[in-house]
Amino acid sequence: MSESTSYPDIPNKSFLRPDEIAGIFGVTVRTVYDWHSEGKLEGLNPTGKCLRFERPVVINFMLSRSS
Repeated sequence: MSESTSYPDIPNKSFLRPDEIAGIFGVTVRTVYDWHSEGKLEGLNPTGKCLRFERPVVINFMLSRSS
């Protein structure tokens, strides 16, 4: 079973934006930034302006919240 079929609610792309993560979890974008700053959700900020999250990291975060 591929990762895309295992998690259909998560867009099948390498990196996700904070607003996409907020939609997946039903929270505000501010909450996503809080999770990142608290170290709960690892993200990448290569340019200093745009925060992105790798899809496998989001899946692992989802799994850790459901247990």
